[in-house]
Amino acid sequence: MRIADDKGYTLKVSTHGDMLCVQVGGDVDAQAIRLAYWREIAAIGKERGFRRLLVVDRKKHSPATPAELAELADAMRIEAEHFDRVAVVEPTLAFVPAIEHAEIHGQERGINVRVFGQRDDAERWLRYGSG
Repeated sequence: MRIADDKGYTLKVSTHGDMLCVQVGGDVDAQAIRLAYWREIAAIGKERGFRRLLVVDRKKHSPATPAELAELADAMRIEAEHFDRVAVVEPTLAFVPAIEHAEIHGQERGINVRVFGQRDDAERWLRYGSG
């Protein structure tokens, strides 16, 4: 299923076992867009009853700032009870260290989220968790 949105992003949604997989597309790096697609992803996950999310983010021109990531984590805090694990694949490997702030902010707010550079690692964590 492909969800096109006139708000500056697209979501390609599929399932893999008990995981909801979402590929985010779009070229605009803006906090309003980031907040909008994460809210939509959470709504789709809840509607379909998936407790594990795999989100493959889009290539970006610049990473979100720590303040923007904290704002995103605050906005998503209310969704934490609906999801057991959320794995985010960051395709821009140079941004992984900056995006790890999202993981820290999310975990501080009760969201079981991890950021990965590779999809295989993210899927493994979603299936089995950490040792």
